[in-house]
Amino acid sequence: MQTRTRPRKRWGLPAAALMTAAAISLGGCGSDTTTPDTDADNVDTTAAPDSVTWTNYRGVEVPSSTTGGPSANGKVPGGYAHTPQGAVLAAMQGQTRLALAPDDEWPTVASTVLAFGPGRDAYAIARSMTSITDAADPAQTAQYAGFRVDDYSDDHATVSLATRMPGGQLAASPTTLTWKGNDWRITLPDPAANPVGDDGTTATDPAELNSLDGYTPLSAKEA
Repeated sequence: MQTRTRPRKRWGLPAAALMTAAAISLGGCGSDTTTPDTDADNVDTTAAPDSVTWTNYRGVEVPSSTTGGPSANGKVPGGYAHTPQGAVLAAMQGQTRLALAPDDEWPTVASTVLAFGPGRDAYAIARSMTSITDAADPAQTAQYAGFRVDDYSDDHATVSLATRMPGGQLAASPTTLTWKGNDWRITLPDPAANPVGDDGTTATDPAELNSLDGYTPLSAKEA
């Protein structure tokens, strides 16, 4: 990925989304409305989304599903099912765009896929300090390999997204989502509650995996 940023490990798209960051305010204050409509006790959190197809967004393959979403494929896709599978799709689509959206698109991406909060504010500040113009190089960039739903309720989900580097290295990092305004939105962590440790990492940075044991495979390679 050719960007004017300081070098970082490239095995985790979510970490890149938190740290790559441009200087337009994300406009708007206020709150989203929550309208839960599912029975969270009767959902399958391990099933993969149905009828998945993959499209390339600036060097990374992202999934869509006829049942899980996105149902609105505009400039920034939205409209995900109120299910664990919808949350997984929203996480993969949203994190990819947060990490790779070019300078003229990231404000629209952020206002569409992110929930209000200090994490969104921090992303805007960080994104204003860098420039992304080129697409990622697939030969050097992680691709999605699978997922694990760690927590799920009508208005909240935490999913661990597993990625695989071209050399085969696996890693995973968590994404938190909330059901707001009839869609899943990514809630980035509050930097004050997610401090950088002595090793330069945070609790939400990618962790290496030895295998996909415990994860549901979901990758363009296996489609």
